Amino acid sequence: MMASDQWCGVCCTQHTGTNRCPGELWATGPERHGWRINVESPQGIEAYGVLVAEALDVWRARILTYPNVLWLVPGGSGTLKFIGRTPSEAESKAIEFIREHCRERSLVMREQVQGVDVGRVDREAHALLDRPGDGPAPRKVRFLNVRYGVLNATDIGGTGNLSETGLFVITDDPLTTGSDVRLMLQIEGCESLLLDGLVRWMRKSPHAGRSPGMGVQLSEPPPRYLDYVRSLN
Repeated sequence: MMASDQWCGVCCTQHTGTNRCPGELWATGPERHGWRINVESPQGIEAYGVLVAEALDVWRARILTYPNVLWLVPGGSGTLKFIGRTPSEAESKAIEFIREHCRERSLVMREQVQGVDVGRVDREAHALLDRPGDGPAPRKVRFLNVRYGVLNATDIGGTGNLSETGLFVITDDPLTTGSDVRLMLQIEGCESLLLDGLVRWMRKSPHAGRSPGMGVQLSEPPPRYLDYVRSLN
């Protein structure tokens, strides 16, 4: 287990080196309750559980003490997260963390799991793919040439996927999270669209088979862009 000061303040996972940070792991799909165990603690019988949700191109797991107390990273800057290529992989990492937590503190884990009340839990939904009242905006996988930059769209990249509210730009040199970005997206033939947006997360190097790049939330996407995305299968 890594030292407590090695929990990343951005992604809230444990990793070494800034180039391994997957960026902010906001949920882009529904968060479901998974594995659960009852534990004899100094406070009495407590129920620990794991929540699993899709986070763009990976899966993340979070731990909570039921009904609604999420486990935080040291310093309380965010909730502990564990990532995997599949829901079960992410959940397994969180389960092992709980087991190690109990071993270190000599807490007794009961085999019999009793029912618990499920409270309201902060989903940490990400604005990148959200539409009010309609859940995450569907992503369309499509590679298109795109240029990007802070003031002028001069750097070259490609799209990994698009939605009505954002897109993923594949690039080895992504802008930092929180940067304004200008995009020149080439769609059908020689037609190009000028788009403005905000970098919501970035990945500097390939991770779990995923390309480096950045997730961009678009600012007022033009009708032509929306029509194009809606036309894709």
